[in-house]
Order: sequence, then C-alpha cells, then structure tokens
Amino acid sequence: MNGAIFIRNGFACLLLLCGQFAYAVQTLTIYTEQFPPYNFSNKGQLQGINLDITRTLCERVKVECQFELLPWARAYQLAQNNSAAGLVSTARTVQRETLFQWVGPLVSSRTFFYRLATNKHINPTDLNQVSAYSLGLVRGNVYEQLVYEVGFEADKNLLQFSHHYEYMNLFFKNKIDLILGSEYVLDYQLQQFGHGGKEVVKLVELPVEKLGGNYLAFNKAVPKEIIAQFNVQLQRLREEGEIDSFKNLYIHN
Repeated sequence: MNGAIFIRNGFACLLLLCGQFAYAVQTLTIYTEQFPPYNFSNKGQLQGINLDITRTLCERVKVECQFELLPWARAYQLAQNNSAAGLVSTARTVQRETLFQWVGPLVSSRTFFYRLATNKHINPTDLNQVSAYSLGLVRGNVYEQLVYEVGFEADKNLLQFSHHYEYMNLFFKNKIDLILGSEYVLDYQLQQFGHGGKEVVKLVELPVEKLGGNYLAFNKAVPKEIIAQFNVQLQRLREEGEIDSFKNLYIHN
C-alpha cells in the first residue's frame, strides 16, 4: 500500500510515502477585502500582491481555493465561523494570535503620518508631536490601538469614520490635519481621489511591529498539515526570488 488516507474536519488527506500531501474534494474559501495593492477588485478581477501569492500557494499545495471579496468586518467574522476558510491580508496582532492559524509573513510596508503639501505649518518631527494635530481613521482600524499609545484620543484629536473615503474627503478639504498610510497603500488611495503622491508630505513613521505584518490567516479547523505545506511553499517562493516578482506587478518606484 502506497499511503494512508486520513479524514479530519471534513478534509480528505492522502499521505504519500514521499512525505508530500495531496488534498481532495474540499475547497477552501479565502475571504479578502478592498485593500490595494495587497488585495482588491479591478473591473471584477480579484488581484493584488498578497492575493496573487495566496493563489499561487493554493496551486502549489494542490488545494482548490475560491476567493470572495467582502467588507473587512464581515470577512473577518466569516473566516472565524467557516471551518474551511482563510483571510488575506491580515495583521497578526497579539489579540488575534489564538483565533487563527498563520501563513506568512506575506508582503507589507512601513506606515507614516502624512499631511497636505500646502499645510507647511503642520510639521511634527517625532511621535511625541503628532497628537498635537487631528487624525482621521476608520473605526476599528488595526492602527487604532497604536495611535492611542502615541497620544490620540477618540472624539478629541482622533476622528473615526466608517470608511476611509469619509476622512480622506475631509483631509483634502483641510478639515483634518493628518492621515496614516502604508507606503504601498497610500498611492492607490490617492489615485481614487484623482491625486498623486505630490499632494501629500511624508512625516513621522508609526512603528507597526506590534501588528506583525500581513499574513494569510486560516480558520483553526483547517488541518495543520495544510498550514504547514502553505508555509513550506511560501518559503520556497522566497528562496526562488519570486516575492519581488509579485511586488513588481503593482509597485512602481
């Protein structure tokens, strides 16, 4: 006999003597959100750096994956409720650590405070100074706890909104002093408003080590063998130099 078949949590796994795993029948649903350039919908086509990496990992592990783009809060909840699901891109915070199984890190970038180029009077030079100004942020955003720690207070100098479009509109109308942005993400957000990078000035970096970077987070019921194989194949992509190839499709310096 060439191997043994194990049934676990609805997944059929064939363990071969060569040590590789093949997975049959079961489909993984990978939830994602509109978060360019990491994952987004472009004319109905789901794409992005981390989504393309995830799709490639599914192919390499030989697991069928279907992708579904939803608002973040719903995607986050479904990934915890659906025993055959994952979520990309997900910050690996302390609070989330035990809620998921993790594949990564994937691609992420540094985060900075920005002001309008015309507002030269707004010029903090370190983290101790940024809370002297107003900041717009999506309510429940992963940066929320970090900005509290540097002195921002809700409904005082931290103005919270349901969607980033709301605070970006106020920012460009000079009604909010600062916005936060990932170096890779901000250009895409500005493009949605018909702007380029010249309209904003990069100020102080917000350290985001506590967020752990972007990951593919899997439901805890997904077999650990599958998680292990995803991580093995991700490491092989790195060793083959393919991660930069995915980045270069969306990031143009």
